[in-house]
Amino acid sequence: MNYLKWFAYFVSEAFQNIRGNLATAIVTTFTIAISLSVCGLFLVFFINVNNMLSGVGGQIQITAYIRGNLQDDAVLHIKDEISAMHEVESVEYISKEMALNIFKTELKGQKGILDGLAANPLPASFEIKVKELFRSQDGIKGLISKLRLIGGIEDVQYGKEWVDRFFAFIRLVEVFIFILGGFILSAAAFIASNTIRLALYTRKDEIEIMGLLGATNIFIKTPYFIEGILEGFSGAVLAVSMLYLGRYMILMEIPPIFSPLVAVPFSPFYFSLGVVAGGIILGIAGSGIALRRFLKS
Repeated sequence: MNYLKWFAYFVSEAFQNIRGNLATAIVTTFTIAISLSVCGLFLVFFINVNNMLSGVGGQIQITAYIRGNLQDDAVLHIKDEISAMHEVESVEYISKEMALNIFKTELKGQKGILDGLAANPLPASFEIKVKELFRSQDGIKGLISKLRLIGGIEDVQYGKEWVDRFFAFIRLVEVFIFILGGFILSAAAFIASNTIRLALYTRKDEIEIMGLLGATNIFIKTPYFIEGILEGFSGAVLAVSMLYLGRYMILMEIPPIFSPLVAVPFSPFYFSLGVVAGGIILGIAGSGIALRRFLKS
């Protein structure tokens, strides 16, 4: 029962502190809300950009050309051997006739240039899609090396120059996003903790007097930690509202082609829960950092 009485006392003190310094509490709440909104927007953008790049990576395709004198059973054996490789997602056999038909389709109105051909010059091939886990430079090069060791495969092509440029671009984007994300998170924590510190400056004398009267640090800190939790929770709820309202307004203005960039990449419930948890952590951390200014431990 004593614990419940102390808890009720600390909560009551926290609410009194908020009521007595309502303006600073509102500023702190809005600061946390804006910080969380920026971080949440960045997180959504980062995940969606990653997903879009992964989708582009899914278009990476390897073509393995077959020697022209192979029998059907040998071709089927090669297909089974490729399918068994753990890097391979799917294998499609393209016969010489299918390759010619595809080529004619791509030529569209210029099919007449093939009229003089006595025989089909195009080789049969396998179109190979790589599993997402292996869509990296090392993963693709490793698969290429394995394919070239298979008897019956004459040549392997995968658009090396395009693949190298694509992965170089991904690395550049990842480095930029991590640097920007680190800066945003650091700035959010700094702004929130300093706002709470400014709020505590108005109660500096009160905190020092309580220490002189013999109050323990935990007794002094607890109401301010609870206040930080309340302000962090309120700021998080406001941030969730701002994020969803902002997303709705953005979707009203941007072309549909850009809408995947602001799509919520996971369950709205868990996203909101994560923002609320982040707000509470930010409120507690901000209060702790700010109180160190006045208390030794």
